[in-house]
Amino acid sequence: MPALFKNLDRVPSWGYDFLWADYVELLCLCSQNGCVSSANIQTYTQEAFDTQADFQSDDEDMEGVKADPEVLDDQIAKHWDDIYRRLQARTQSWASWPFHLEGAVLTSKFDETNPEHRLYVALLIASSLRLCEKTRSGEITSAFEEISFHWLQRSLSSHWEVRPFGAHQRLPGSYKGTLKAKLEALSNDIQATLIPNADDDDTRNTGDGGIDLVAWMKMGDQRGNLPVIFGQCACSPKDWEYKQLSVTQASVGARIHVQHPAAAYCFVPHDLHRNDTAWQRASHVLRTVVIDRARILHLFRETQSWNGIPDWPFVQEPTKIQMALAT
Repeated sequence: MPALFKNLDRVPSWGYDFLWADYVELLCLCSQNGCVSSANIQTYTQEAFDTQADFQSDDEDMEGVKADPEVLDDQIAKHWDDIYRRLQARTQSWASWPFHLEGAVLTSKFDETNPEHRLYVALLIASSLRLCEKTRSGEITSAFEEISFHWLQRSLSSHWEVRPFGAHQRLPGSYKGTLKAKLEALSNDIQATLIPNADDDDTRNTGDGGIDLVAWMKMGDQRGNLPVIFGQCACSPKDWEYKQLSVTQASVGARIHVQHPAAAYCFVPHDLHRNDTAWQRASHVLRTVVIDRARILHLFRETQSWNGIPDWPFVQEPTKIQMALAT
């Protein structure tokens, strides 16, 4: 089996502090001594500038910009301050955060026997998909879809049916066959009207039409007008911003007509909470129910339902890398 990561020296292409905080946590897990410092991060950031890697502010593309040394030093220092504030917020938000922050040093407390730690690291790796080998990415995205499936199942009562709809699903109850066959089966399950679409007639199309999860409340009859949920899972730090639209009425309604508007859920492994009352990337959170890392962890902690989550082998791989960090 190929290594999980291809290039851990590759710093994030965007300046969002939640992505950089994830990068710091991942380096911490992969490092020889289980810790990472601001000096390590400043070295990697400096090297990225020296090779003219992408660097963006939170709202503005800075690709290709060359800064003079004094400005560059100020940017790097400010960058660490932003990362530190994000890491500090995590220490206060998650009692079982698998790290310890003291001064400018982050230390790993990861315990492979702790299910909260394993779930956190699975989400961390999913949010860092850009660093994973392409041959392993399917393994990671499937795991995240499974986490999202379990979250949705646990968030609803036993009166709800939750089913995986995405392509290449291995979970029990997954819809099988071509996209057309899956849409026909789904329409029958939720008593909806299937709208003919020439593209769906392609017998080679076994995709998901942008739907990864579906749920509906079982009413005991076949009259329709059911509460329905369509869910999308997105690991990319940018793709989720448009992928969330794939489960809205404007998109799903072109294929399936449900009598009552369905709820649109978008699952992301990223830590998008700025604080308890505000989102990171708030202007990109549209008319969907966004389930980010904070909300995923909150539900599993509140329900104490860790046992149903698989123990994926890839979660333990970072600690075995023993990487010597640049200084």
